Amino acid sequence: MTDQTPGAAPAPQSAQPAQQPPAISESDRKPKFVRLRVAFGMLPQPDGKPPYIWLERWDAFIVGVAVALGVPLLGLSGLSVETKKTILIWWLATWVVFFVYFEGRELIGQMMGRGAIKQEQLSEQQNTAQGPFYGVIGAFVIWALTFAIHVTIHVYPVYDGDILKLLFVTIPVEMGRGYLTTPVYFGFIEWFILVQVWVSTSLVNYIMYNTGNTFSKAAPMGERTERRG
Repeated sequence: MTDQTPGAAPAPQSAQPAQQPPAISESDRKPKFVRLRVAFGMLPQPDGKPPYIWLERWDAFIVGVAVALGVPLLGLSGLSVETKKTILIWWLATWVVFFVYFEGRELIGQMMGRGAIKQEQLSEQQNTAQGPFYGVIGAFVIWALTFAIHVTIHVYPVYDGDILKLLFVTIPVEMGRGYLTTPVYFGFIEWFILVQVWVSTSLVNYIMYNTGNTFSKAAPMGERTERRG
């Protein structure tokens, strides 16, 4: 029996405590800027692909732009020879490794992903790998245009109407002077970078193309051998 008096209001029930949402562990939290961090290799690809996958197609373009703009800027900078040597050492230590690594990874990735390399994809890779060549041509064109304008500015005031003197005396003299005084001056280091990029790119593309051809021919042969066995 209870002691509650008939007709009395029932005692208020105590309020139920609000349920707290379950705590989210650190592993379940999605980091901010997921796509950006994946693109820069800070997080793995959701589908298991290696990081920096976009650099496999853009590495040659990046090298080409660096050469086309960087070498003329180096000539325009007026830096000392010792400083340019330091820049040259760092450039030689990084760009070839960068270029070879991503070109090779693109080639191997096609083989590992499909077990074979299609000739169309190999040709496309070779087309995108021409970027350093265009960078060398672009740097040379920038230097040549600057040099031509610089020489023309110095030749025009001394031109007296004599064509033979202009062609065989005035222009050669001003070209000799202008080479050392042009704003975009290419010395030994600048020319060495251009030649080294051209030769190295030729060798890398030659090796990658032959390796790709070997893979494309070896995969069908392996399939036929496996079927016969």
